Amino acid sequence: MTTILINTQLTIVTYLIVGFLLSKTGLIDEHAQLFISNLTINVLLPASVFTSFLSGMSMDLLLSLGTILILAIGLEVFLSLASKTGGSRRFTPGQACVAHYGYLVSNGGLIGTPVIESLFGAVGVMCCNVFMIPTRILAFSAGESIFNPSLKRTSQAVLRSVATNKIIDVMALGLVMIYFNLSLPAPILTALQKIGGCLAPFSLILVGSLLAQRVKLTAPMIKNVAQITLIRLLVIPLAALGVCLALRLDFQTTAVITLLMGMPVGSSCASFAKKYRGDETFASAVVLISTLLSTVTLVLLMKLIELAF
Repeated sequence: MTTILINTQLTIVTYLIVGFLLSKTGLIDEHAQLFISNLTINVLLPASVFTSFLSGMSMDLLLSLGTILILAIGLEVFLSLASKTGGSRRFTPGQACVAHYGYLVSNGGLIGTPVIESLFGAVGVMCCNVFMIPTRILAFSAGESIFNPSLKRTSQAVLRSVATNKIIDVMALGLVMIYFNLSLPAPILTALQKIGGCLAPFSLILVGSLLAQRVKLTAPMIKNVAQITLIRLLVIPLAALGVCLALRLDFQTTAVITLLMGMPVGSSCASFAKKYRGDETFASAVVLISTLLSTVTLVLLMKLIELAF
């Protein structure tokens, strides 16, 4: 598994470099980034998730998905409480918002999905996106309020954002089709699988293009970036691994949970910082550094998981 992940990480780095170079040469500008982002979030990712749910369902897998969802909720609640009370005093208010959001929201959707798929196939994609449900809800419901405390979203607005989330919608549709034993015509299913197969290159080239922006770091800022990155990439996933081992979960469930908890800070962090005039430079630095270092730390985490089993 570690060898597979190393090869996957090298592929991911290649995609990131391509995106970086395309951005630096002007072939991908802000308009192109917006287009690729919309294509990825609204078409490619939903297609990938939907077809993964049509790969078959067993009682063992259903129980595993339930366990993953329960643990995802529990871990996200714990992180939400810990990130509010465990902030560093040396953070400026703008940096504190970045830290809070960065601990809660990872890039598990764009980077995590290709990683988990390389290890566990379509079943892995299914597990990945079930685990990401609480993260997606928090990103849409609480994300903006972290950077703009005056913004209070009503419960109706939160429910509406969840109900209209395309990933959650296609997961629900997939479960309905499984329950009623429905299937798609082979040509349509093949087309959707091919579309979903474009997720990794498009999403990672997009992330690479976002990493191309210049970031100027001061000495104090470097220390704060290092702290957030260390917690996001190592402390949080190692704690999750400890929970999984204590509960004696199976290898696949443990690997999915641990690796997704060790994903880098979500790129939406920089977007929110820019939108609400937060510390955009600091947010961009956290996203950049955590993304680059995750190519190494994820391999280390996978090795630890294998040793534990």
